[in-house]
Amino acid sequence: MIRHIIQAPVESSFQAGTALACNPRIVDHEPVRGQAPAPEVVSTPVLLHRLQTTLDLNELIEIFSSAIAWRIPHDGLTFDREDMGIHLSRGRLSRHSCRYNLVVDHAELGEIRLLRGRKFRDMELEALEEALTALVYPLRNALLYHAALRAAETDTLTGLQNRSAMNRAVERELALSRRSGQPLAMLVLDVDHFKHINDRYGHHCGDQVLMAVAQRLREVTRKSDMVFRFGGEEFVILMAGTDADAARQGAMRVQEALRAHPLPLGNGDHIPVTASIGGTLCRDEDTPHSLFQRADQSMYRAKQTGRNRIEWAD
Repeated sequence: MIRHIIQAPVESSFQAGTALACNPRIVDHEPVRGQAPAPEVVSTPVLLHRLQTTLDLNELIEIFSSAIAWRIPHDGLTFDREDMGIHLSRGRLSRHSCRYNLVVDHAELGEIRLLRGRKFRDMELEALEEALTALVYPLRNALLYHAALRAAETDTLTGLQNRSAMNRAVERELALSRRSGQPLAMLVLDVDHFKHINDRYGHHCGDQVLMAVAQRLREVTRKSDMVFRFGGEEFVILMAGTDADAARQGAMRVQEALRAHPLPLGNGDHIPVTASIGGTLCRDEDTPHSLFQRADQSMYRAKQTGRNRIEWAD
């Protein structure tokens, strides 16, 4: 069942006085030997203040999850806004979940879901609903900021995210991968014989090829995958929480989808569309530049060894 949370007046939220708690830490006094440090109690006004310190959606969700973790233990948290293509995930999936459709000023913000191995108790749900009233306005502001950033970071031809968006995403996902210990994969693909297509059929046809490739990538990648047009005929797929085997399978899905959909011409002919793909996994010492460079070099190796191939950097 999905519950609906509509923002109550801030004053009402404060008067309710529900206290939340974040991760334990040492406070002013020393704990008794053998005892865990006392948790830091976070009131609704304090939680609201913390949530208002960022406009970054990922950081906002992380702050919220950490702040409620002591009072409402959970294994994972997800936030989805389907019409904006936003799918954020923190932690891991578990058997039981509670879901809330967040609404403010009659506008739906999206769905938030908490997951864990045992059922949520009524008192925990009450505390969660109190916390969510502090989340909705900062969340709305973060969504507006996200929309403005997306407009500036969207490739006008294909509608995919552009190189600027990719640079930000790689930095963020590298940091998340190091903290969580989860793998991170990158695929770089380059459309084969693109210069020949432009020279023979014209730039308008070349644009049609790029738009068709972008559409195929949208269709065969997962919700959690991030797809970018790096520039020219080169595209990048960033795959969080993905090991080498899953990334190779993703690359094969892309390869097969492109091969199966040649671009039709008006005279009944078709232009075959293939791509050379290079992939790699994030390493502990990686920077955004070194991660991309390794995947890019693998892609060029695929081109040099015959095109329409997948090469992997170990």
